[in-house]
Amino acid sequence: MTEAATDATDGEGSGDREAPPAQRISAVIIQTYKAKFGKGPENIRVHLTGDTVMALLRGGFSVVEESLRAAGQAEAVRDQRRVFGDMVAPALAEAITEVIDREVVAVLADTSQDPDLCVIVLVLAPRD
Repeated sequence: MTEAATDATDGEGSGDREAPPAQRISAVIIQTYKAKFGKGPENIRVHLTGDTVMALLRGGFSVVEESLRAAGQAEAVRDQRRVFGDMVAPALAEAITEVIDREVVAVLADTSQDPDLCVIVLVLAPRD
């Protein structure tokens, strides 16, 4: 199993083919979240084993989401995050396919608010 932990949210390293695959995947997720959501996670840990990639994202609620949670609208935040996950899945699949040279065939994601976590599971096409 390959693992990478990234605390910085700059997303650098995705173009570096010498970097380990988990580090390149971390960078792609950070860059994609920042581009699509306006903010990336505070911390990300990526595990790569066989045909599966699991990314655990910590932190990253926006000011709007924090305000909604404080107003008792936690379900609205969860719904928004699910819609966002569905929206960003094709971009993540394409970018990760490019940086690790393996096709992503499925992207699954869910979120927790307490603690503030998001899990992304990417299923890769089997190797020939």
